[in-house]
Amino acid sequence: MPGARIRAQLRLTATTVLSSTDALDAVRQAIGAVKGGGASLLTSGLQNLGAQVNVERESPDRLALSITSGKRIFELCTFSARVTGPGTDGKTRLQVGGLETYKTNQTKLYMIIPLGPKQIAGYDPYKRFLSAVASVLSERDLSAQISIETPSAT
Repeated sequence: MPGARIRAQLRLTATTVLSSTDALDAVRQAIGAVKGGGASLLTSGLQNLGAQVNVERESPDRLALSITSGKRIFELCTFSARVTGPGTDGKTRLQVGGLETYKTNQTKLYMIIPLGPKQIAGYDPYKRFLSAVASVLSERDLSAQISIETPSAT
């Protein structure tokens, strides 16, 4: 499994005929589809059933988003949705993610021996959110080209 820094680069990219406003509205609509899941930030091993996606700031071409624990007590990770276009081809480009800030934890044996890769708090809800955005975009624009992947290192 790749390290946390590589996994944090996971993002959705899409090309769509939707306007910039409609593309960001699709992202907003997907917010309601993601609730709960993922390991607790407190490393208790308990599931974080209240994890949720929140819009922190808005501008005409960007949404600043976060995933927080229940009741927004802990911020687990932050990322953005950005749109450009439409370009000369009439298409709008949408990018959601990679993670800008995130917290990690790692299971240890005897408090010192790592037992696996670091886990990103809020990563499961983040992946589900990217899938929800892809689903909403596909429903609104059948011709949308959507990809969820980690950009290759160059």
